[in-house]
Amino acid sequence: MKTEKIAILGHPIKHSLSPKMHNYWLKELRINGKYEAIKTSVRNLGKTIKKLNRHGYKGVNLTIPLKEKALKYLDRKDRLVNITGAANVLIFSKQGQIEGKNTDVYGFKKSLINLVKNKKRETAIVIGGGGAARAVLCVLIQMKYKKIILCNRTRKKAELVKRNFIEKFSSNLKTHIICKNLKDIKENVKEASLLVNTTPMGMKKFPSLNIDIKDLKTNSTVFDLIYNPLETKLIKESKKNGIKNTNGLDMLMYQAQKSFYYWLNKTPRVTNKLKKILEKEIK
Repeated sequence: MKTEKIAILGHPIKHSLSPKMHNYWLKELRINGKYEAIKTSVRNLGKTIKKLNRHGYKGVNLTIPLKEKALKYLDRKDRLVNITGAANVLIFSKQGQIEGKNTDVYGFKKSLINLVKNKKRETAIVIGGGGAARAVLCVLIQMKYKKIILCNRTRKKAELVKRNFIEKFSSNLKTHIICKNLKDIKENVKEASLLVNTTPMGMKKFPSLNIDIKDLKTNSTVFDLIYNPLETKLIKESKKNGIKNTNGLDMLMYQAQKSFYYWLNKTPRVTNKLKKILEKEIK
């Protein structure tokens, strides 16, 4: 019986929740398969991808910073990879071709829609300037947010993201994008209906994201893409101030759901049971 082989590449990788998730789905859908974590440095990325492709793997997930570095090894990529400059999913064909996809966009959108269902889409603050920030920008533009304030430690990096985005996304962009230094975020917090952290600040072994959110409106929403720990300082502060909030666990599950579909042409279920299993794993 054929075993479907899939993996996630990254460095470090042993704390990844992806094997837990995908192996759960393989079992639930009665697919004879195995999803593993393979420690892969940037230097060995090309070699590892080619080797797995030759050895009959369906494809792989990629973690930071491999999402950006993988672009040069792709034979095909979709529009979202072009826009975000990052591929978190590679699909291997029988002919040895490598296709890149971005499911972070889908994962974020699916989580955000549930969160801001009946809220006005006015001003969003996005913190960060990497691939995740680009995925978030993409979704906020699709969801017709009127204004996005992109805050990064260096405004120059934010300006570069904005420029690339306008070139690649659309020439008739309706969303107004403003770039700021992160230290100047305080003056815009009070106008935000949504605040999204796309940086690793607050993640395990990283310092906390040091921003003051006491001026955030109580009917606004906070989305921290981090899920380990389940409650960052930003999430704790939001709870304390009565602000609707979420961590990145739903986004992780939804991006994985889409990845699974690309490899195996089946859509697994995102359930509370799975979420509890992952939360237990994090704790």
